Amino acid sequence: MLACIRILVVVFVAGLLATLSACGNSSTAPSAPLDLTGTWSGQLGQPGSSSALRLTWVATHTGNVVSGVATLVKPAVNVQARGGMTGILNGDRLLLTYAVPPDSIQGFFTCEIAGLGNATASNNSITGAIALMFRSCAGTGLEPPGSNDLRLTK
Repeated sequence: MLACIRILVVVFVAGLLATLSACGNSSTAPSAPLDLTGTWSGQLGQPGSSSALRLTWVATHTGNVVSGVATLVKPAVNVQARGGMTGILNGDRLLLTYAVPPDSIQGFFTCEIAGLGNATASNNSITGAIALMFRSCAGTGLEPPGSNDLRLTK
């Protein structure tokens, strides 16, 4: 799992650098600074699909970092995966990481989940995509959603 985390960090940093360099020449900026502090709720995956996951993120926004506890739930089995989600904000672009460490899901002590994605944020919505990787989660009922689509509202 350590190798997966290292790969995620490298990909995250590369994505952050690419986004920062691409946005450096942008002539548009949000009219007011974003405030992403609050409770965000929504879905990961296609609405109405049996593999979609509910996501709730209680976030704190300081500077260009948005972080807090995020909980994934598959409604059909009601198993909760609670972990940390962090976003790096550049304008209205948000680079996201998500990690559920081992021993975080009751009864499934080896299950780990890691995610990496990007989104567009406003003060009341976050839309984009986040790809999740599941390790040793068989039997939890949690599985990757059919798509990486992310939709959250505050």
